[in-house]
Amino acid sequence: MKIRCLTNNPMVIERGLPFVEALPGISVVQLFMVVKEEISKGYQLVTHPLTGNIGPDRNPYKTIVLTGVPGKVDSRSLEIMEQAIVFANSFSKGQMQRNWDSDTLKDLQLIDLDFIKGYLNKELI
Repeated sequence: MKIRCLTNNPMVIERGLPFVEALPGISVVQLFMVVKEEISKGYQLVTHPLTGNIGPDRNPYKTIVLTGVPGKVDSRSLEIMEQAIVFANSFSKGQMQRNWDSDTLKDLQLIDLDFIKGYLNKELI
């Protein structure tokens, strides 16, 4: 099975792992849309798009792991992504763009990396 790790998180991207696909500068909702498109090609979720207890309005960084090969659509993965998109969009409606300082952004990158670090390390063994 092919492992794919889609992320907009610079700290994850900087690790230079071969299965990490960098999507810098896009929002969490945009990342979710990319992941949904990949699921519609037949890839399956390995990690949940809403890991942790931090909403997409609180952290602009997200890393999602997929597996599989193009083919049959996994309906459960697709349903989870569609629900995550609705959930993420509900936070963005009527809210102003947050302006985080660089230290806060680094902290938020580290939080996302921490959620996925165990999986990334497992893939390197």
